[in-house]
Amino acid sequence: MIFKDSHSLKGHINIKLFDENGQLKQEIDKPNVITTVGKNYLADWLTAPAFMQYIGLGTGTAAASAADTDLETPLTSRVAGVLSSTTNIWKNQATFGPGINTGAVTEAGLFSASSSGTMMARQTFSVINKLAGDTIVFTWQITLS
Repeated sequence: MIFKDSHSLKGHINIKLFDENGQLKQEIDKPNVITTVGKNYLADWLTAPAFMQYIGLGTGTAAASAADTDLETPLTSRVAGVLSSTTNIWKNQATFGPGINTGAVTEAGLFSASSSGTMMARQTFSVINKLAGDTIVFTWQITLS
């Protein structure tokens, strides 16, 4: 199942022309176009400052909501992922190795810090039973459209 967030990158421009007495002569106010190369630049820039580097796992089952601030039932460890970008897509890939966050995993979140911090995204899914010897890899992708 694929869920698409309804948000997109938008721009706006306001231009004001004043005469020599400071009186407003003309004003233009309208949306503007965010270019493809601008979106590509932003996706690449987000990899440099370690933007939302951590992925956390949990066992919560409540549907993801824009009002969420943390996982419903977080497991013990968040993992720092490897950040990358291609075209207008930002990615974070985190590997949870043997012994890290074992159990019935049903939710994941994208975070700014290894503990506390801000959660940017969250999703729930069918149970993944991660045993002590298993490795699970999460790739989080954000498309700047």
